[in-house]
Amino acid sequence: MKQNISTQYQRNNYLNFSIMKTVYLLFPLFFLSPVILLPCSASPNSQLSLPAAIRNTDKQSPELLQLKKLLDDGNIIPFYQAADKMLKEARRYHKKNVTPRELADGLFLCQLITTAPFIDLNKSSNVEWLANYNNIDHKVKEFMSRSIPFAALTDKNVKLPGKEEALRFYLTATAMVLKQFHSQMDYAFEATQICTYMIIDHASGLSTDKATDLFNKTSAQSSRNYDVQSIIKNQESGFIRELMKCFPANAVEVKKYLHMAGYEDKEIPALLDRTVGRVPQAEYLYRGLPKRRD
Repeated sequence: MKQNISTQYQRNNYLNFSIMKTVYLLFPLFFLSPVILLPCSASPNSQLSLPAAIRNTDKQSPELLQLKKLLDDGNIIPFYQAADKMLKEARRYHKKNVTPRELADGLFLCQLITTAPFIDLNKSSNVEWLANYNNIDHKVKEFMSRSIPFAALTDKNVKLPGKEEALRFYLTATAMVLKQFHSQMDYAFEATQICTYMIIDHASGLSTDKATDLFNKTSAQSSRNYDVQSIIKNQESGFIRELMKCFPANAVEVKKYLHMAGYEDKEIPALLDRTVGRVPQAEYLYRGLPKRRD
């Protein structure tokens, strides 16, 4: 049944699949339909207000305007391929000697990446592409910060027009992307995976092509789920440190951006514990928060 399945996904999921075969014996066959809907990668709903430096899109570079057109036309994979190339060339995060033009270009690229949807796994052609390449949408959103001269925006000695507005734009974008990654994380995916493999093996009337397609989609989602879990861990740590650098004595501002990222007050103590810990520099962030119940 599964002879045409991507060899890459077979290697990544061979062990899990073998384990699931033994688990089937523990579950009754209760399926009425061989259909499982995988998470759909819809466009982010939240609006990201443009800073003054990039409100006039006619002044943007031809490369960025072409990137915007790819996104507007729904050419998501070519969009991420082009954005990935631009990020590799930008590498502005630690730069201080940036021009207003470089800042504007970075902000526009940041805006496009933030508002772009993830690759939709409900399209078989996308699943096939991901099997042969990588999770490029995850990579681009994870390293979006390369487009922004964070060092320049947080250095009091660097003079740039609209500097504070640009910094807050970047922090808002980072919060939105972190929230997007959380929305992609399926914490009950193992159960979904078990059900899917049971359907593949036991559902009547399921053609070989449909079974192969369903297996490939589930395998791709499994790979991406683990990828997102790792990204969230890294993003949380980096974001907390950025917020502490921007607001070293203003817990209200830090919590405002954490709320944008989807964290409730009761979740923040655990977030702080697993990122920066109870160091003296972070003590101000714990004040007024609910105590953890371990």
